[in-house]
Amino acid sequence: MGVGGRRYAADWRLYQLDPSLDPHGLESRRCPLGFHRHLDCRHPYFFSIHRRNHLRIFGSDHSRQEAMKTKLLVLTLLLLLVSGYQPRIALGVDEAVSPLLPANPLEGSRLFTGKGCLRCHAIYGVGGASGPDLSQGILRRPLLDIAGVMWNHSPGMAHVFEEQQAIRPQFKAAEMASLLAFLYYVGSLDPPGDAAAGARLFREKKCPSCHSLGGKGGDVGPKLDNYSRYASPMYLTAGLWNHGKAMAGIMEALEIPRPALERNDLSDLLAYIRSAGTGVERVYVKPGRPQRGQKLFSEKGCAQCHAADERGARVGPELRAKLKGSFMTIASAMWNYGPKMWARMAERGIQMPKLTTEEMSDLVSYLYFFQFIDPPGAPARGRVVYREKNCARCHGQPGSGGAAGPELAE
Repeated sequence: MGVGGRRYAADWRLYQLDPSLDPHGLESRRCPLGFHRHLDCRHPYFFSIHRRNHLRIFGSDHSRQEAMKTKLLVLTLLLLLVSGYQPRIALGVDEAVSPLLPANPLEGSRLFTGKGCLRCHAIYGVGGASGPDLSQGILRRPLLDIAGVMWNHSPGMAHVFEEQQAIRPQFKAAEMASLLAFLYYVGSLDPPGDAAAGARLFREKKCPSCHSLGGKGGDVGPKLDNYSRYASPMYLTAGLWNHGKAMAGIMEALEIPRPALERNDLSDLLAYIRSAGTGVERVYVKPGRPQRGQKLFSEKGCAQCHAADERGARVGPELRAKLKGSFMTIASAMWNYGPKMWARMAERGIQMPKLTTEEMSDLVSYLYFFQFIDPPGAPARGRVVYREKNCARCHGQPGSGGAAGPELAE
């Protein structure tokens, strides 16, 4: 988090955050978990946690591995029950906001530090090395897949706990939901942009034909020095969305091919603009709010053409099936498919919606969380898995009660 793409080390000391601070500040303050340049550490969404928090535990420091696995399974099931999870896609814009869409996906950073996860797992290189770095896309998968990863690795985690004589944290269902949403969200953030790669893209995409930067370039479009103060590519994404149709007309008139963008192109371009521009301050974007993004998906008319699930409109592609990857992958897709969208919208008499940078951040966060919601399960297949994995040995047959474990059908 912070200025110029630098990442700040984890800090376990207690810092009081002033919620009245302007989230679009000029400098970043150290925070308990700083992992990306997009966001300002001073924003009140980030929590400061004391290192010596009292952690409640499941059992003794040397509980058996099987006990840990059982408790993890029970906790996962409790999470799904409390959240109201149903074995179907729960993203229909005509329904209440899905309980699995977080209001603030970064709230789980408080739990990640406070529960001691950072002692074994790093986020973008910040943290322990006993377990894998969780920012490398390991947990960019649906919720139940994440639960499966945790289950499969529980024996190894139990061994590390015993070896280090460490206590294991206890989670309430809502806390686990918050933590998993945070870990999933971390995978959305791309690595810092490469200014050298951005300079090459700037030339190859013919940007100087219309735009000036650092006093050099064309004057058909606005100067790009204004964008040099922005820390997040979301500002550039919003600008391209709002002016993309007009830009396409000008490029056609000037016989400039409309460029396609790949995953990290926007980050690289902004890194170059920051390095070559004249701006000195840094302006940050607020963390995207998937719940707010879901409302925008309806309010901005996206749902008139795009399906959020199998029941939605079919004019455009079903986004849950098409949009895979990080924030910038999604943002690039929005640019690349622009001409097709404009044509379809014109046919249906739909006005092109304008988006502020904050709205773009919220909307892209919502689109990213499509991948967090599991597709519908198959009860017949589940029955086979329940038998093959010997679940009945402890939990019994559904409805009959378990001998060693709790009744799972209640």
